[in-house]
Amino acid sequence: MARKTTFTREDVLTAAMTVLETEGVAAVTARRVADTMGASTAPVYSNFANMEDVLREVLARVAEQVLEYCRRPWTDDPFLNMGVGFVRFAVDRPELFRAMYLDSTLGHAAEYGAYQHLLDDLARHERFGALPDDHRQELLFQASVYTLGIATTVVTGMWPEPDLELVESWLRSVGSLLVAAAFESAGVELPEDFKHQAGEFVVPWRHPGCPAAEDRDDE
Repeated sequence: MARKTTFTREDVLTAAMTVLETEGVAAVTARRVADTMGASTAPVYSNFANMEDVLREVLARVAEQVLEYCRRPWTDDPFLNMGVGFVRFAVDRPELFRAMYLDSTLGHAAEYGAYQHLLDDLARHERFGALPDDHRQELLFQASVYTLGIATTVVTGMWPEPDLELVESWLRSVGSLLVAAAFESAGVELPEDFKHQAGEFVVPWRHPGCPAAEDRDDE
């Protein structure tokens, strides 16, 4: 079989994604990407001005994957699905999560785009569309901070084998409180169906599957 001699922009991005997922963001160099393609570095620089442009486009693709996870119907609650999907992405694709949220500032623009899509999803939803824009934005922001914390404990090895059912119960618990507070602050009646779906508050350190429980046991 003849060796490939012409490499497209797509070839470079595919190779860069492979390196990113298997070796991490620091390994995404022209030399390493070229090695993955079985080429010299010439195709990399004939298609991109520099490696920052390569990484920026690759991270935009990672953001698309995050968004797809957050839109999956993990539960019957679209807001809860966003958090569950985010954590599941961290579990399934830890190196991509690291690259997007922990190891590179280049992921911020791509992440912002995905975040705006989720805001748009909430605005179109029959329940959350009733909230004023600023309340909806604050609701998603505060929920994102909490969810990012859980996902980070997974990716950094603090909680390497998370109990995903427990994670879902935490997200439902805290999300319910945030949603109720957002509706109350906006002076909007909380939908009746939500009152039945709201989860009970979960005290995490009482659950044996949580890393905090181990720390408490050592005291």
